[in-house]
Amino acid sequence: MLHQYGYLLIFVITLFEGETVLIIAGILAHRGILNLEFSILSAFLGSTIGDQLFFHFAKHEGYEFVKKLKYVASVLPKAERLVTKRGPYVVLFARYIYGLRTALIVMCGLAKMPFVRFTSYNVASALIWAVSYGFLGYFFSEAIGSFAGLKRVEVIITVAIAVAALVYWIVRTANSKPASEQSK
Repeated sequence: MLHQYGYLLIFVITLFEGETVLIIAGILAHRGILNLEFSILSAFLGSTIGDQLFFHFAKHEGYEFVKKLKYVASVLPKAERLVTKRGPYVVLFARYIYGLRTALIVMCGLAKMPFVRFTSYNVASALIWAVSYGFLGYFFSEAIGSFAGLKRVEVIITVAIAVAALVYWIVRTANSKPASEQSK
């Protein structure tokens, strides 16, 4: 199933986030289950397109779009400060700032950053991100394999990362609800 749908799954997940899935893809590539280059390409395309969409909607729909993204709206002031201070360079490091990635991209759209400037920084950032995390997973798996000498360890680590990603997603989803809903 991973051979048939793995790259599509990587693409879809990285439309929104994706560090964990890309590290897992690197581990699976080391095991021969996925191709590392196709995994990186899928993540690059998903990440680039996802950020382009968030930028586009924020630029053209403005704060009406932000209202639909409650978590983004809650951290938008921080994102605004960074975009004001760093300008288009914020796009280069947005993928590495936990909790602000989407808000920074949305803020670039709200600030009406020129499309070509945003896109060039976004493509460069996505390429660096996809290659670095893909190879991180690949070499992480290789390092564990050389220390333990067991392929079973790779499976255990992959499952542990997947469970951690699921827990993270559940916690983040629960915390993104308005306070009035959480107190009910």
